[in-house]
Amino acid sequence: MASSSTPSSTTSAPGSNPSVAPPHPNKPTRILACVLCQHRKIKCDRNFPCANCTKANVKCTPSTPAPARKRRRPNQDLQERLARCEELLKEYATEKPEGSATTPRASQQLAYDDSYLKWQPAGQLVRDEGSMRFIDNPMLSTVYDELRAMREIVDSEDHDDNASETAPDDNSDLLLGDGSPDVRIEALWPDAPHVIRLWQIYLDRVNPLTKIIHVPTLQPYLAEAVGGSQSLPRNIEALLFSIFLMAVVALDTDECQNLLGYSREEALQRYSSGVRLTLLRLGFLKTHDLTILQALVIYLISLQGRYNRHAAWILNGVVIRIAQKMGMHRDGETLGLPPFESEMRRRLWWQIIMVDSKYAIFSGLSHSLLPRNWDTKPPKNLNDADIFPSATEPFQDREGPTEMIFCLLIYAFAKFLVETPGFDTMFLLTSQGDFVSERDGSGPPEQEMMEYRRTVETLGNNLLGILDKYCDPLAGPIHQMAINMRTHIIDKIMELITPAKHQPEWGGEVRSLKDNTFKIAIGTLEHNEANYMSTKDKGFMWFSLAHFQIDIFMYMAGQLCHRTEGVLVERAWRQVEVVYTFHPELFDTNNKIHAACAVFILKAWRKREETLTQRTGQTPETPFYVDRLRTSMPNDDYKSEPTPPDPYTPAALAVGAHTGIPDNNLDSFLGYLDASALDWDMFGNQVNGGNGGSSFGAFGMGPQVEW
Repeated sequence: MASSSTPSSTTSAPGSNPSVAPPHPNKPTRILACVLCQHRKIKCDRNFPCANCTKANVKCTPSTPAPARKRRRPNQDLQERLARCEELLKEYATEKPEGSATTPRASQQLAYDDSYLKWQPAGQLVRDEGSMRFIDNPMLSTVYDELRAMREIVDSEDHDDNASETAPDDNSDLLLGDGSPDVRIEALWPDAPHVIRLWQIYLDRVNPLTKIIHVPTLQPYLAEAVGGSQSLPRNIEALLFSIFLMAVVALDTDECQNLLGYSREEALQRYSSGVRLTLLRLGFLKTHDLTILQALVIYLISLQGRYNRHAAWILNGVVIRIAQKMGMHRDGETLGLPPFESEMRRRLWWQIIMVDSKYAIFSGLSHSLLPRNWDTKPPKNLNDADIFPSATEPFQDREGPTEMIFCLLIYAFAKFLVETPGFDTMFLLTSQGDFVSERDGSGPPEQEMMEYRRTVETLGNNLLGILDKYCDPLAGPIHQMAINMRTHIIDKIMELITPAKHQPEWGGEVRSLKDNTFKIAIGTLEHNEANYMSTKDKGFMWFSLAHFQIDIFMYMAGQLCHRTEGVLVERAWRQVEVVYTFHPELFDTNNKIHAACAVFILKAWRKREETLTQRTGQTPETPFYVDRLRTSMPNDDYKSEPTPPDPYTPAALAVGAHTGIPDNNLDSFLGYLDASALDWDMFGNQVNGGNGGSSFGAFGMGPQVEW
């Protein structure tokens, strides 16, 4: 092949192929294809002009070589830091803790031993790319410092500032479902008038019971929110969506229809989708931001009473891990954070603890999965107006009543649950202690039961001390709610831990463990009724309704299929009327669980009707709920279905199948049975399919329509 000339040659004639000496004898000059051949992506003979340009009768323009890339010199500081990181990691991998032979195993330490926190380093918060992480391992903290310094060195030498959005989180859909990219978030945003109304409802009905947000800080965003969500920061958008959702939860069906112009179910679905989409697009599993966590916690609270409690407890575990990753289990003062941020973190952390403890008890589990060691202080008795982001001095408790009163009571109760492991198991021991003849002859130790009773008395005194110090019944509905809540908590716990032989029904209608469990179920529903009545005029009824346990109601209904007379039976039928009055959703028998309840109630009423007719000689008046249930059931097959056994034991919970629980102790676990997990088709084809078994993301639990 003929040699080619350089583009800069001026001595070669057209069509000639002279040889040009390279500038460096040991490195020949690279000849590039001409511009036209490069553009057309055809082979160039690298002559000047080339054959292709000559044939096309166009000017042949030689290509200009790209400038040589400047070779980066090795950075001595970077190399030294990299070597230091390697040494630290090697030391971390081979190092054994001092005194390991005498140090007790972690599982043998007390779950919340303060002595551990006295010598444990406080750790540090790491802020990186808008996210915040907590590290309390001294070795890894040093490694991270080195890596961060190395990154700063590299960034200072690299001037490529191409900004990009956060990469999508591929793991989030495991918890919150598909991101639904075809759905526009703007289409889910409420209209301008609805933004203000929903915000106000949240402030009046939800905020006093949760105190998760700081109203003065969030209020300025409302002006932008009225015009849509396009101009809002993404984390604020997620938080406002959760606030709108929680406001709808606090509305009843008629209020929602009148306020928004569409049904409550549609509003729940709309704003739930808004929360999920914004959280997914923010990558909430890896974007550790306080505002995002606030949105997630409010969303979790919105699930209470309308979703499978076991699945919600699992989701709360994710929330705890995110909070722990943000270092919220360590007090902000210990971490050197500003007073305002420390106080807001305390409020959020204790709300997470309360929700987790509540869901754990409802699920029949303990709080053992909480971080073992945490020292986050309880929030102060302060109004939102008393704290502000620019504060430099630690806040002090305000003397007298504040808007924090209800939360202070709830946090004190959460602390009691955390510091009293096995408290839920103690309920079972108490209920069985007076029926040892039905068991193996061994009752719970009396000393242990006395200790628990003293603990409950201490709790009552602590709650009373908070009320005496910070509560004023004339300061507003939330203070009246706090007084009622303290009474409710103590009365309910004392009833549960009081031995059956010390209760007035002992020896009469309560003679066995089954009788006592039936009485406890009735008492639980009566406590619910008291809460409904005390909150319905204060705007807080949603909070009471959210704690309704359909499993307990279903248990009581199953017992009424066999129990036809007595004071307890009359009290139970009173609660059936109350439940269907305050929970009209139970009339939707397309839901399998609701249909199963209807089967029990209709069968129980048939027995009661026969009993009352024989006793009085007259047919009793049919209650309104029986008429509605008969109308809503597809057919009358329930009349020929077998009556549930005594005690009511669905096939999915058959004794000995997988629980190992003796038959006569099954009723004691009524609070831990999951009605949504049972095979209700066994009670007849009138228990038809519905949304009761729809999917929960990837967990396969709970009603999709309200998720």
